[in-house]
Amino acid sequence: MICCPGGDFCALANAKSIPIAEAIQRKFSNHEDLKDIGPLTVNISGCMNACGHHHVGNIGILGVDKKGDEFYQVSLGGSAENHTTLGSIIGPSFAQEEIPGVLEKVIAVYRDQRNDNERFLDTFHRIGMGPFKEKVYAKAD
Repeated sequence: MICCPGGDFCALANAKSIPIAEAIQRKFSNHEDLKDIGPLTVNISGCMNACGHHHVGNIGILGVDKKGDEFYQVSLGGSAENHTTLGSIIGPSFAQEEIPGVLEKVIAVYRDQRNDNERFLDTFHRIGMGPFKEKVYAKAD
């Protein structure tokens, strides 16, 4: 995970980044689960200056200001590897407290859809944004 200092330490930021990184770390703290997930980059930026390089994270998170409130756009499919790609925004932004659950849903789709030993990025490129978007924005029963 790469995280810029965000609103806690940067006057340019629209939103805090460090609390997002901490919440994600708490949600995904089981070492065995992390081994099962495999290689995956999560990049978090507190503003469009992109110090956290959110646009090239397999999962990118960008802090945005909506009328004085902090929200977070999530993008998928970015990569800074040899075949560089920019992530695509999944849809409308989320409140801070929603982000760990959003990532949990994204990872659940990946785990359900991946082939043997397939990395997140490869699964994303194979199945596209649709299944991720459907799961993330599904109404709770």
